[in-house]
Amino acid sequence: MKSVRKALEVLDSFTLDIKYQGVTEIATKLGFQKSTVHGLLNTLKEKGYIIYETKTRKYCLGFKILELSKRISYRLDLRNIALPIMQELSKSCEEDIALNILVEGRRLCIEIVESRYFVRQFVPISRALPLHCSAAGKAILAFLSKHQIESIINRYGLPQFTENTITNEKVLMAELKRIETQGYAESYEEYGKDAAAIGFPLFDIEESTIGSLSIQSTVNRITQQTKDHFITEGLKAAEKINLLLQAIA
Repeated sequence: MKSVRKALEVLDSFTLDIKYQGVTEIATKLGFQKSTVHGLLNTLKEKGYIIYETKTRKYCLGFKILELSKRISYRLDLRNIALPIMQELSKSCEEDIALNILVEGRRLCIEIVESRYFVRQFVPISRALPLHCSAAGKAILAFLSKHQIESIINRYGLPQFTENTITNEKVLMAELKRIETQGYAESYEEYGKDAAAIGFPLFDIEESTIGSLSIQSTVNRITQQTKDHFITEGLKAAEKINLLLQAIA
């Protein structure tokens, strides 16, 4: 952890006024040994956070920093783009609509449009939730690479929350394959009693999964008729968001 803290301090030492620095300058400013700074800079350079310019023999911030900043702005754009579409979808389906993003193998709800119903499925804002036990989560998980899926399972496991929670990896993989084929996910009391939802994946310009749009309902309100309507309208809404995200990228 000390090395991580020191690496962050090295990155912080670059400012708008101080764009280029050498090992000695950074070591003197931060009070680090030259060898320590040199090692940190090499690691940061390998990962793209730092660039070494041979002409000046000094370091500057790399393009990885710009990539990270784009990821943050992308999420802000996602909320702004999705909100009016979510409002239309909520009005059409008369259900809560949640906007979820993928963060460290978990899903976070960053926006929700509430319906007129008093009895609803509670979705906490900005709380990290597992992917394997909800339509919102499975809609994300199904479109990740096999390696990413396995890494998430190895890291978090498949904990059981209800008798309907999928806790077997083979069963989950089969479910994810079905979701990938049909383009949407469903869940019925997999995370909490009476909760039901249908989720739709959202993608960035590189067609990587960044989150999901989900219609949050209850098991008694999802009939075959309402389910068909939710799927039709949800697919349209997700497609609108995906197209708008492509346009601004």
